[in-house]
Amino acid sequence: MTPVKTDLANVKVGEEISSIDGIVDGYKTYQVLRAGLELGLFEWLDEHGPSSREEIGNALSINGMFTRSFLQTLAELGYLSGKNDRFGNTVNATRFLVRKSPSYQGDWILNASQEHGQWDCLKDTLTSAAPKNTGFSDGPSPKFLRALAERSLRGEVQEVTKILTGWDGFSSAKTLLDLGGGHGLYAIAACQKNPGLHAVIFDKPHVIDLTREFIRHYGMEDRISVMAGDIVTDDPGSGYDIVIISHLLYKFRAELPSIFKKVEASLKPHGLFVSNHWFCGPVCGTGSSGVKELDRSIHSYGHPLCHPEEFASEMFKNGLVVMKKAVITTNFGDALVHLADKVPVGERRLPIHHESCGCESCQ
Repeated sequence: MTPVKTDLANVKVGEEISSIDGIVDGYKTYQVLRAGLELGLFEWLDEHGPSSREEIGNALSINGMFTRSFLQTLAELGYLSGKNDRFGNTVNATRFLVRKSPSYQGDWILNASQEHGQWDCLKDTLTSAAPKNTGFSDGPSPKFLRALAERSLRGEVQEVTKILTGWDGFSSAKTLLDLGGGHGLYAIAACQKNPGLHAVIFDKPHVIDLTREFIRHYGMEDRISVMAGDIVTDDPGSGYDIVIISHLLYKFRAELPSIFKKVEASLKPHGLFVSNHWFCGPVCGTGSSGVKELDRSIHSYGHPLCHPEEFASEMFKNGLVVMKKAVITTNFGDALVHLADKVPVGERRLPIHHESCGCESCQ
């Protein structure tokens, strides 16, 4: 090491370092919440009710020298209530951190720190030439699908269902196909709104066992079935009133024409196609924070889809006419829902064409 002649007594760091401290403290705070979930703290308190620090520490095998500060941190975060050295779950902890709650978000929280995951190994993610798990037999894992299900319940499932039920043909629809449906929550929510609707969820063979778990959880075994296959090469059947695709097409940009043709073939005449995806804006990178943009890019296989008008035009070329578009809010920024009708050739009206946004994925 080369000697450095620095007068240490005059080195100044200053208050400017506080922003860096805040970043590091945020990481430590996340680890506290993560530990609470992994220890089963919130589940234990939900079962046993408010308990003393010693009772909690003994039950969860927490070293006594850490128990007070650990529980205090969670209380400061608003997930534990503490009085007279007794701690219990707050309302938000019960809503978001106890698995039996419909609003549970624990898997989504833990997903951010998944070992060897895209955020855990961000340097590798940023420098890789292609997204991970792009082969047919790779990913998504059951843990990741559970996390996606929890994320989708932050408003996306609800908003898409609201848009879908507003379609004139919804109440009379009998069959629905969810392509790449994974957890199946969009199909489940639609069937809950229409008692006469039956659905098929189509996804990879290693995914559908988890899909069945969600179907059983919501008591839909008699109305929802699963089908294993490859969206590019396999036939999901025909005669459906509704076809849904949500956040699937990012890695299939080159196959969009053939996929849209497959959707058209699957639908009855005047059936409805529902697409829910992220798009880049008129200038990529606008409209949300850098972290959200990066998160969205990671989760959309490197980039959102490009210009929505071109997307609609490609649907039109393959027999699907967009009759409505709606913007919905997600925790990665806005998504765009297209509603397209399978219309006979003579009734189609050509959609307006717009220039590409100029980003790399539009080239």
